[in-house]
Amino acid sequence: MIAILGAISRIIGLGGVIAVALLIYYEGIPGAHRIPFITRVPIIGDLTAGRVHTYAAEQVRLATAAAKQQCDGRVEKLVSQSELTAANGKLAELQRQIAAMNQAQAAFQKQAAADQQSLKVKNEQLEKAIAQDAGGSGCTWTPDDLQWLQDNRGKAGGSAR
Repeated sequence: MIAILGAISRIIGLGGVIAVALLIYYEGIPGAHRIPFITRVPIIGDLTAGRVHTYAAEQVRLATAAAKQQCDGRVEKLVSQSELTAANGKLAELQRQIAAMNQAQAAFQKQAAADQQSLKVKNEQLEKAIAQDAGGSGCTWTPDDLQWLQDNRGKAGGSAR
């Protein structure tokens, strides 16, 4: 390899070798940058890709990062706005449900008050009927009831002792 480089330097001279070295440094080895992952090797990658391509790739990376950061800011703003809209929608729905529950509660309270009043009236009527029922047909045993109990003893239900 050194013999080949020495022969080339004798043919084109020191100036030619410097010119070729600078050309390779700035432009890279033609076609070598197409080899996968060779541009990631520290020194060889610079020689194969060339300074011009490396600088251009760095500028593209910086521009892409800046555009991504700007885009992320827009996306973040859009996401926060959509989350706010969704939260406002949930809030409106919950407020509607609370209003409906308050109306239902008011209706149930009116119905409960009416039921309590009706129960009070019915209890008063029952108490009045109980007070008026002082006759002999109340809760007393008649001879017929006692006879029926003796006749049907043990027939309906368990055994009697």
